Amino acid sequence: MATPRIAVLNSDVVQQQILGDSLLRLGFEVVLNAPPARMSDTLLADTSPDAWLLTLTDDDEVSGEVLEQLLHGEIPVLFGMDEAPDRHCTSFLRWEKKLLTKLQDLTHAPAPAATVVQLNRRDQQTIALPKELEGVSRQIPIQIWVLGASLGGPEAVKEFLDVLPAGLPVAFVYAQHIDARFEQALCQAVGRHSAYQLKNATNAMALQCGDVLIAPVANRFDIVGMDRICTTDKAWEGPYGPSIDGVIETVYNHAHQRFGCILFSGMGSDGAESLAAIPDNVPVWAQSPGTCGNASMPESAIGTGRVTFSGDPYQLAAKLVEQIRIKWTEEYERNADHQCG
Repeated sequence: MATPRIAVLNSDVVQQQILGDSLLRLGFEVVLNAPPARMSDTLLADTSPDAWLLTLTDDDEVSGEVLEQLLHGEIPVLFGMDEAPDRHCTSFLRWEKKLLTKLQDLTHAPAPAATVVQLNRRDQQTIALPKELEGVSRQIPIQIWVLGASLGGPEAVKEFLDVLPAGLPVAFVYAQHIDARFEQALCQAVGRHSAYQLKNATNAMALQCGDVLIAPVANRFDIVGMDRICTTDKAWEGPYGPSIDGVIETVYNHAHQRFGCILFSGMGSDGAESLAAIPDNVPVWAQSPGTCGNASMPESAIGTGRVTFSGDPYQLAAKLVEQIRIKWTEEYERNADHQCG
């Protein structure tokens, strides 16, 4: 098999150097290593890699046409990858393994021989659907979970969704701090291998089992009636969009006992303040800080005392499957008792 060709777009010179060195060591060919602002239609057409590795900041000036071709072209794009730590940092090897895993998934590249420690592939195995949930068919979810994330979040949330089995009677609202230019592309990037359907919010759409609603970056939304989305022109409060605190408040006020929340990798404390209003019997979980690209967001949530479970993305997914199994069994038994009575 030919050596997979990777094009790196990153405006940080130090990050360019680390990425270039790591890619070569992992067995990839680097065909471009440049800032996103340098991209043009001509350079885009002439590069033709097997995958793009893209980092975009608010300061990067990229034409809308080039960005559209990148994000919606046939060549896969990896973005949202954690910033590379210093080579001497204890987390560097873990970061490099994650980079290898993601690019292998995109390019179908074989594992390089003896260049890195063998990866634990557990997080690539889909969790089995419990027998109690086999054949369940319904549109209205028995639970609606908020997935909140910031820096390092797309990677963690993708790992979480990728291992969930199809058929869970659950829906998600995914609140990701992200540049508005990436809002539409987040569906493809995170949902590429998932059994769940990522959707950007549109007015009057119904949130159904198997849906992952991308919370709008610019404006708030409401959920009304039978889990129907109502978009608004009201901006989120706070410095980031979407506000994870705002999304938690919106979803909990609608879902109540159907509500659950998981806070993943991210910078800052968004999401922690709203947890004070959530009753103790409602599940609130967090990604374990040691598995995060940036741990401050889950650490802030854990500091509130409201987080009842933490784990890596695979452990969180396994816990959710068991939670839904228990919730479904309880609901089934209540309905059976009601019919008998």
